[in-house]
Amino acid sequence: MNLTNEKDTLQRELDGCRRELKMFRKELDSLVGQMTEMGTEVLDAKAKVSHYSRRLNEVEQELGATQELNVNLQEQLHVAVEKQKQAQSSTAQAVKNMQSELGKVISDKTTILSTLEELENRQDKCEGRVVEMMTNTQEYAHLLEEAQTTIQT
Repeated sequence: MNLTNEKDTLQRELDGCRRELKMFRKELDSLVGQMTEMGTEVLDAKAKVSHYSRRLNEVEQELGATQELNVNLQEQLHVAVEKQKQAQSSTAQAVKNMQSELGKVISDKTTILSTLEELENRQDKCEGRVVEMMTNTQEYAHLLEEAQTTIQT
């Protein structure tokens, strides 16, 4: 009767571990999905940064050419100043956009690191339970061997 109870206990523990492993796998799949989304967001952010960088280089080149060509002409200088103001506004907006994107990436990184830490803790708990379960199984096997020996003698 005692062996049956211990077997039932071990079976319940095994079932519990299986459920926890299923939950762990689901959470891991969710994390993979989040990481995929973050990867996409990072690629989008990189593309935007690249676009803003190219645009910034274009604006700087245009500004330099305009200043060279219009150095002696007041009306053309006025046009160059207006373009410079527009370029500065675009640059400021581009910098704000980049800062916003970088802030989001940092926030997402923090969230993922926290989730990874939580998953590591859960994995450690599961490993401890598996070791305990293996020990219990070995004890159970030993008890079964003793019972068989007793029955045979």
